[in-house]
Amino acid sequence: MGNLLEAGQFRRGPGGRPSREEAERRHRELLATTRRLLLEKGWDATSIDEISRQSGVAKRFIYARYADKAALFVGSILRYRTDQIAAFDVPDPLLEDVEEGLVAFGQHILDVALTDESLAIFRLFIAEASRFRDQVRLLIESGANNPIDAASHVLQAYAERGALDLSDPRLAAEQFFILVVGVSQRLALLIGREPPEREARRLRAAVALFLDGCRARRDPAAPGRQNIDRRQTP
Repeated sequence: MGNLLEAGQFRRGPGGRPSREEAERRHRELLATTRRLLLEKGWDATSIDEISRQSGVAKRFIYARYADKAALFVGSILRYRTDQIAAFDVPDPLLEDVEEGLVAFGQHILDVALTDESLAIFRLFIAEASRFRDQVRLLIESGANNPIDAASHVLQAYAERGALDLSDPRLAAEQFFILVVGVSQRLALLIGREPPEREARRLRAAVALFLDGCRARRDPAAPGRQNIDRRQTP
């Protein structure tokens, strides 16, 4: 098969080096192939040599960017996460009603988190996380294109409208994510995704529970003003 992408079809820049666009295309192919092979074959049966061969990307290109297979695996997950977050179809502007808006946003999260590929990545990630704890920490702490970060922005937008009362939007986003995804993801991992009507009922219950903890309360003695004794994040 050979390294086809090394065989001359790259658009070259000054000095014969691949152009920035071509390097990015090569990088995307590398990360997609890494993810595919790891999911198909598992950690132990997938080597850097095979990733290089099937992606058509030279090993010198790989090692210039990633120290080892663990770093490459985490890089492939980060790219997948970036692509999935970019696919979120969040209404802009957000729906006026905070409950309906959070239900709609929660459904977007579920539609990403419960795909077959997302579930397979989660299984592999949990199974192999003990091998590379430092890389796992990097993945968890990375704020770029993180679903928690996206949820934080949505919640902050509703807080700025006066619909939510948040002392810590990031912490609230973590709680929202766990409430919305937690049980549905576990069930999908074990027995498959629930029927749409059951999933929708579970989602609405999660949003209602979340709002019970952080919906802005109003002082009945002073309409339009929030009660001084405000609820905190769940």
